[in-house]
Amino acid sequence: MKTFQVTVERMIPGGKGIAFRDKKAVFLPLVVPGDRVRVKQAVDRGSYLEVLDWELVEASSDRQKPPCPYFGRCGGCDFQQMNARSQLDSKAEILADALRRVGRIGDPPSGILRNPSPVSAYRNRLQLKVLAQNGRVSWGLFERASHRVVEVDRCGIAADALWAILPHLQAFLERSPMTVACLTEVEIFQGDGEESLIDLKVKPDAENLSVLKRDLPAGEFDWGSRRVSLYLSRSQKRTLRVSGPGFVHKRVGEWTFRVSRGSFFQVNDFMLESLSQRATQGLEGSRALDLFCGVGFFTLPLSMQFELVWAVDQNAAAILDMESNARANGRRNCRILHRDLDTFLRDRRRDLEGIDLVLLDPPRSGIPKTTVGKVADLKAHQVVYVSCDPSTLARDLAIFLGRGYAVESLEIIDLFPQSHHLETVARLKRMGG
Repeated sequence: MKTFQVTVERMIPGGKGIAFRDKKAVFLPLVVPGDRVRVKQAVDRGSYLEVLDWELVEASSDRQKPPCPYFGRCGGCDFQQMNARSQLDSKAEILADALRRVGRIGDPPSGILRNPSPVSAYRNRLQLKVLAQNGRVSWGLFERASHRVVEVDRCGIAADALWAILPHLQAFLERSPMTVACLTEVEIFQGDGEESLIDLKVKPDAENLSVLKRDLPAGEFDWGSRRVSLYLSRSQKRTLRVSGPGFVHKRVGEWTFRVSRGSFFQVNDFMLESLSQRATQGLEGSRALDLFCGVGFFTLPLSMQFELVWAVDQNAAAILDMESNARANGRRNCRILHRDLDTFLRDRRRDLEGIDLVLLDPPRSGIPKTTVGKVADLKAHQVVYVSCDPSTLARDLAIFLGRGYAVESLEIIDLFPQSHHLETVARLKRMGG
């Protein structure tokens, strides 16, 4: 294929730019809307061209020099080439594209609102690949579009406190040669102050976790003033606590949350209070239902605004945290249930008739279509849908709209600066009451 030039029109779901050549879509990585590029290598996929290599001919006015030296190789970020305003504009376009293409939904009357975030040092959770050679440990991240690992000295979007603990962790691991030999990944979650939760993930064929625990210098290693909870794990369910209480705390506004290993918590410390407020402010009534409640991030604020809040999740660790958080924050009007969603909706259907609010914060995969219909059939007066995936959000919103709801507002909460990922808060109101 001969080289050719195209101008990037916009960004699309998945984070690539789209241009057109002879009416055929051309998808390009790491570009900026307005860039004029020369395509040097592309694969014809039939209905579109996938660009593998390109060079910049004329830069968009929104292009900037990426602040990270690993950008383009590391697969963690794909928007660092854009300025902050262009990133948010592109995310709004990605959301609008998903609404139109997947849900056949137009923008709400108020348009798509944007809530920006600081673009660096925001992540409270870090997953690092472990590189070990001759007993020495270093850190890496997956290269873009591969499972190769690129060694990194620092990640600019990770909180400073995460990197501050890495020299201590490195010294800790290098005293445990058996563990280092079978270690694949380290996950660190930063709580408030100097609380840290560290998960050492080992190969499936590694030694018994109890044997590896004896190899670690837990109990004698000096973490300084840091309060560290340490785990060994083969998978989400096959895990062993080595030391520490097993959880950290995160304060958001007036609420303090205990978060254990295996419990979900939002990654952007700067935007936690904003997300909570945008999802819950102005809501009130008799009864609310918080589905996928996790540790109670939305449940506790809702409990101040509703007489009773049902909190439901199938994650056992999260439910234990939710129960602890309700007690610690003095909230006695939360009815907390460890259930999968379909079972809960089947068993409690009569109890939920005439409910005022349903709040959903599902995983990236969304909710099965039949389950979305069951939630819509509860005929709650209002629905708040918090989503980290525009396509599944659009799919599910279309079902709600087909069951008598209208979109009141859509707002992007920019939890993931420097990448194409976005968090959306959608507010729906049931028409006719």
